[in-house]
Amino acid sequence: AGSKEAGVGVFLRAMGAPANRNEIVAFVDGGVTWRGPFGRDDDTVGLGFGWARISGEAIAAEREQAALDGHTPIQSAEGLLELTYQAQLAPWWVVQPDFQYIFNPGGGVLNPNGSGRVVGSAAVFGLRTVVTF
Repeated sequence: AGSKEAGVGVFLRAMGAPANRNEIVAFVDGGVTWRGPFGRDDDTVGLGFGWARISGEAIAAEREQAALDGHTPIQSAEGLLELTYQAQLAPWWVVQPDFQYIFNPGGGVLNPNGSGRVVGSAAVFGLRTVVTF
């Protein structure tokens, strides 16, 4: 309310690529940001998502390999949700906690720990800070 820059921002982006040359053939991401939440003009809260689709040719190759070895996972798609808050604590200091949840990492890749299972969904917490001199 007290700032010209306060308000809501929205973005959406999409891409497609030929399956015979790319492992990822479709990708979409988007989000919403709100600058000036809770009466704090210089803060920003954001919610975003992302989704990637593995190519049919890569999936077909994995199916062939799985038929031979019986344990190669078949990839499909990966998804992501993100929530972040950028807090301006002082004119020279910004702190930004971030939470991401990744669904089906890598589209269903084999866990490198030797368990023979795919990597499970994952929660990621982060903290970024910027100090301006």
